[in-house]
Amino acid sequence: MKSQVFKQSAIAAALLSLLALTACAKNDGETAQAEQTHEQTHEAAGDNHAAGEHGEGHGGHVAGGFAPEGEAEVLGTDFSIYQVGGEWENQHGEMVSLDSFKGKHQIIFMAYTSCQHTCPIIVKSIKKMESEMSEAALANTDIIFVSLDPERDTPTVMQNYIKHNELGEHWHILRSDEASMRMLANTLNIKYMPADNGDINHSNTVSILDTEGRLVAQGNGVADSGIMPLVEYLNVNAK
Repeated sequence: MKSQVFKQSAIAAALLSLLALTACAKNDGETAQAEQTHEQTHEAAGDNHAAGEHGEGHGGHVAGGFAPEGEAEVLGTDFSIYQVGGEWENQHGEMVSLDSFKGKHQIIFMAYTSCQHTCPIIVKSIKKMESEMSEAALANTDIIFVSLDPERDTPTVMQNYIKHNELGEHWHILRSDEASMRMLANTLNIKYMPADNGDINHSNTVSILDTEGRLVAQGNGVADSGIMPLVEYLNVNAK
Protein backbone atom coordinates (compact mmCIF):
# COMPACT_ATOMS: atom_id res chain seq x y z
CA MET A 1 0.00 0.00 0.00
CA LYS A 2 2.77 2.44 0.95
CA SER A 3 4.61 1.64 -2.29
CA GLN A 4 1.42 2.28 -4.27
CA VAL A 5 0.88 5.64 -2.56
CA PHE A 6 4.48 6.61 -3.27
CA LYS A 7 4.07 5.73 -6.96
CA GLN A 8 0.83 7.70 -7.23
CA SER A 9 2.48 10.69 -5.54
CA ALA A 10 5.43 10.59 -7.91
CA ILE A 11 3.18 10.30 -10.99
CA ALA A 12 0.97 13.16 -9.77
CA ALA A 13 3.99 15.34 -9.06
CA ALA A 14 5.43 14.70 -12.51
CA LEU A 15 2.14 15.51 -14.26
CA LEU A 16 1.55 18.68 -12.24
CA SER A 17 5.13 19.84 -12.75
CA LEU A 18 4.59 19.46 -16.50
CA LEU A 19 1.43 21.57 -16.28
CA ALA A 20 3.35 24.21 -14.30
CA LEU A 21 6.10 24.53 -16.91
CA THR A 22 6.83 28.25 -17.09
CA ALA A 23 8.62 30.15 -19.84
CA CYS A 24 11.40 32.34 -18.50
CA ALA A 25 10.98 34.48 -21.60
CA LYS A 26 7.55 35.77 -20.53
CA ASN A 27 7.31 39.51 -20.30
CA ASP A 28 6.15 41.19 -17.11
CA GLY A 29 2.60 41.57 -18.35
CA GLU A 30 2.28 37.90 -19.24
CA THR A 31 3.75 36.88 -15.91
CA ALA A 32 1.26 39.04 -14.00
CA GLN A 33 -1.62 37.64 -16.05
CA ALA A 34 -0.44 34.09 -15.42
CA GLU A 35 -0.23 34.74 -11.67
CA GLN A 36 -3.76 36.19 -11.68
CA THR A 37 -5.13 33.20 -13.59
CA HIS A 38 -3.37 30.78 -11.26
CA GLU A 39 -4.70 32.59 -8.20
CA GLN A 40 -8.24 32.29 -9.54
CA THR A 41 -7.74 28.59 -10.25
CA HIS A 42 -6.29 28.07 -6.78
CA GLU A 43 -9.26 29.75 -5.10
CA ALA A 44 -11.74 27.72 -7.13
CA ALA A 45 -9.95 24.52 -6.22
CA GLY A 46 -10.36 25.22 -2.51
CA ASP A 47 -8.06 23.52 -0.01
CA ASN A 48 -6.60 20.83 -2.26
CA HIS A 49 -3.14 21.17 -0.76
CA ALA A 50 -4.50 20.70 2.72
CA ALA A 51 -6.09 17.49 1.49
CA GLY A 52 -2.65 16.16 0.61
CA GLU A 53 -2.43 16.84 -3.12
CA HIS A 54 1.07 17.51 -4.37
CA GLY A 55 2.03 19.88 -7.14
CA GLU A 56 3.79 23.05 -8.09
CA GLY A 57 1.06 25.48 -7.13
CA HIS A 58 1.21 28.18 -4.52
CA GLY A 59 1.48 25.77 -1.59
CA GLY A 60 4.52 23.82 -0.49
CA HIS A 61 4.22 20.11 0.16
CA VAL A 62 5.97 17.94 2.70
CA ALA A 63 5.75 14.20 2.34
CA GLY A 64 2.83 12.67 4.19
CA GLY A 65 0.95 15.99 4.28
CA PHE A 66 2.34 19.10 5.96
CA ALA A 67 3.35 17.87 9.39
CA PRO A 68 6.98 18.98 9.67
CA GLU A 69 7.60 17.64 13.16
CA GLY A 70 10.22 14.91 13.22
CA GLU A 71 11.40 12.90 10.27
CA ALA A 72 9.32 13.43 7.13
CA GLU A 73 8.58 10.61 4.73
CA VAL A 74 10.37 10.74 1.41
CA LEU A 75 8.26 12.09 -1.47
CA GLY A 76 7.56 9.20 -3.79
CA THR A 77 10.79 7.19 -3.58
CA ASP A 78 13.82 6.29 -1.52
CA PHE A 79 16.00 7.28 -4.46
CA SER A 80 18.75 9.70 -3.50
CA ILE A 81 20.10 12.29 -5.91
CA TYR A 82 23.54 11.02 -4.91
CA GLN A 83 22.76 8.02 -7.11
CA VAL A 84 22.54 10.31 -10.14
CA GLY A 85 26.34 10.47 -10.26
CA GLY A 86 27.95 12.48 -13.04
CA GLU A 87 30.72 15.06 -13.00
CA TRP A 88 29.76 18.46 -11.61
CA GLU A 89 31.77 21.68 -11.76
CA ASN A 90 31.17 24.45 -9.22
CA GLN A 91 31.69 28.20 -9.41
CA HIS A 92 35.33 27.78 -8.36
CA GLY A 93 36.09 25.50 -11.30
CA GLU A 94 36.35 22.51 -8.95
CA MET A 95 34.92 19.11 -9.84
CA VAL A 96 32.59 17.88 -7.10
CA SER A 97 30.24 14.94 -6.64
CA LEU A 98 26.66 15.34 -5.50
CA ASP A 99 27.32 13.17 -2.46
CA SER A 100 29.87 15.72 -1.24
CA PHE A 101 26.82 17.55 0.18
CA LYS A 102 25.79 14.53 2.23
CA GLY A 103 25.15 15.22 5.92
CA LYS A 104 23.27 18.49 5.42
CA HIS A 105 19.85 19.41 4.13
CA GLN A 106 19.83 20.97 0.69
CA ILE A 107 17.66 23.57 -0.95
CA ILE A 108 18.00 22.76 -4.64
CA PHE A 109 16.58 24.29 -7.81
CA MET A 110 17.39 24.39 -11.53
CA ALA A 111 17.73 27.70 -13.38
CA TYR A 112 20.34 29.66 -15.36
CA THR A 113 22.22 32.87 -14.73
CA SER A 114 21.22 34.83 -17.86
CA CYS A 115 17.49 34.37 -17.18
CA GLN A 116 15.82 37.75 -16.65
CA HIS A 117 12.35 36.62 -15.64
CA THR A 118 11.41 33.88 -13.15
CA CYS A 119 14.95 32.83 -12.16
CA PRO A 120 15.73 36.09 -10.31
CA ILE A 121 12.41 35.72 -8.48
CA ILE A 122 13.36 32.21 -7.36
CA VAL A 123 16.76 33.43 -6.13
CA LYS A 124 15.07 36.28 -4.25
CA SER A 125 12.62 33.80 -2.71
CA ILE A 126 15.43 31.58 -1.48
CA LYS A 127 17.25 34.57 -0.01
CA LYS A 128 14.01 35.29 1.85
CA MET A 129 14.00 31.68 3.05
CA GLU A 130 17.51 32.25 4.45
CA SER A 131 16.30 35.30 6.38
CA GLU A 132 13.49 33.21 7.94
CA MET A 133 15.65 30.23 8.87
CA SER A 134 17.09 29.70 12.33
CA GLU A 135 20.86 29.76 12.88
CA ALA A 136 20.81 26.01 13.40
CA ALA A 137 18.93 25.46 10.15
CA LEU A 138 21.30 27.71 8.21
CA ALA A 139 24.31 25.87 9.59
CA ASN A 140 22.80 22.57 8.48
CA THR A 141 21.70 23.60 4.97
CA ASP A 142 23.41 24.09 1.61
CA ILE A 143 21.77 25.87 -1.32
CA ILE A 144 22.40 24.30 -4.71
CA PHE A 145 21.66 26.18 -7.94
CA VAL A 146 21.96 23.71 -10.83
CA SER A 147 22.53 25.44 -14.16
CA LEU A 148 20.31 24.55 -17.10
CA ASP A 149 22.75 26.39 -19.39
CA PRO A 150 26.17 24.80 -18.79
CA GLU A 151 27.71 26.17 -21.98
CA ARG A 152 27.20 29.81 -21.01
CA ASP A 153 27.34 29.38 -17.24
CA THR A 154 31.11 29.06 -16.92
CA PRO A 155 32.82 29.19 -13.50
CA THR A 156 33.65 32.87 -14.10
CA VAL A 157 30.04 33.66 -14.96
CA MET A 158 28.83 31.73 -11.92
CA GLN A 159 31.25 33.54 -9.61
CA ASN A 160 30.14 36.91 -10.97
CA TYR A 161 26.51 35.91 -10.47
CA ILE A 162 27.12 35.03 -6.83
CA LYS A 163 28.94 38.31 -6.24
CA HIS A 164 26.35 40.43 -8.07
CA ASN A 165 23.44 38.86 -6.18
CA GLU A 166 25.27 38.90 -2.84
CA LEU A 167 24.81 35.18 -2.29
CA GLY A 168 26.39 33.78 0.85
CA GLU A 169 28.77 30.94 1.59
CA HIS A 170 25.93 28.40 1.65
CA TRP A 171 25.35 28.87 -2.09
CA HIS A 172 26.81 26.52 -4.70
CA ILE A 173 26.24 26.77 -8.46
CA LEU A 174 26.87 23.57 -10.38
CA ARG A 175 26.97 22.61 -14.03
CA SER A 176 27.33 19.25 -15.76
CA ASP A 177 26.67 17.46 -19.04
CA GLU A 178 23.19 17.10 -20.53
CA ALA A 179 22.75 13.46 -19.48
CA SER A 180 23.51 14.14 -15.80
CA MET A 181 21.43 17.31 -15.83
CA ARG A 182 18.44 15.52 -17.35
CA MET A 183 18.65 12.64 -14.88
CA LEU A 184 18.74 15.04 -11.94
CA ALA A 185 15.78 16.97 -13.36
CA ASN A 186 13.78 13.76 -13.72
CA THR A 187 14.62 12.77 -10.14
CA LEU A 188 13.31 16.14 -8.90
CA ASN A 189 10.24 16.14 -11.20
CA ILE A 190 11.54 19.24 -12.98
CA LYS A 191 10.71 19.89 -16.64
CA TYR A 192 12.77 22.08 -18.95
CA MET A 193 13.00 22.79 -22.66
CA PRO A 194 15.24 25.16 -24.66
CA ALA A 195 13.37 27.83 -26.63
CA ASP A 196 14.22 29.01 -30.15
CA ASN A 197 15.36 32.42 -28.86
CA GLY A 198 18.01 30.96 -26.54
CA ASP A 199 15.90 31.11 -23.39
CA ILE A 200 15.03 27.98 -21.43
CA ASN A 201 11.51 27.13 -20.33
CA HIS A 202 11.52 25.37 -16.97
CA SER A 203 9.61 24.49 -13.83
CA ASN A 204 9.88 26.94 -10.92
CA THR A 205 10.18 24.17 -8.35
CA VAL A 206 12.31 24.55 -5.21
CA SER A 207 13.08 21.20 -3.56
CA ILE A 208 14.27 20.22 -0.10
CA LEU A 209 16.50 17.18 0.30
CA ASP A 210 17.22 15.42 3.56
CA THR A 211 20.73 14.67 4.77
CA GLU A 212 20.83 11.55 2.58
CA GLY A 213 19.90 13.45 -0.58
CA ARG A 214 16.29 12.23 -0.71
CA LEU A 215 13.42 14.47 -1.78
CA VAL A 216 11.27 15.44 1.23
CA ALA A 217 9.48 18.65 0.24
CA GLN A 218 8.79 20.88 -2.75
CA GLY A 219 7.22 24.27 -3.36
CA ASN A 220 6.69 26.94 -5.99
CA GLY A 221 9.75 29.20 -5.95
CA VAL A 222 7.86 32.29 -7.16
CA ALA A 223 5.24 32.35 -4.38
CA ASP A 224 5.67 33.06 -0.66
CA SER A 225 3.06 30.43 0.15
CA GLY A 226 5.19 27.92 -1.75
CA ILE A 227 8.41 28.52 0.19
CA MET A 228 7.27 29.13 3.77
CA PRO A 229 6.36 25.46 4.46
CA LEU A 230 9.88 24.61 3.28
CA VAL A 231 11.35 27.05 5.79
CA GLU A 232 9.28 25.50 8.57
CA TYR A 233 10.45 22.02 7.63
CA LEU A 234 14.11 23.11 7.73
CA ASN A 235 13.69 24.93 11.05
CA VAL A 236 11.90 22.01 12.72
CA ASN A 237 14.40 19.45 11.42
CA ALA A 238 17.58 21.46 12.13
CA LYS A 239 20.19 19.44 13.99
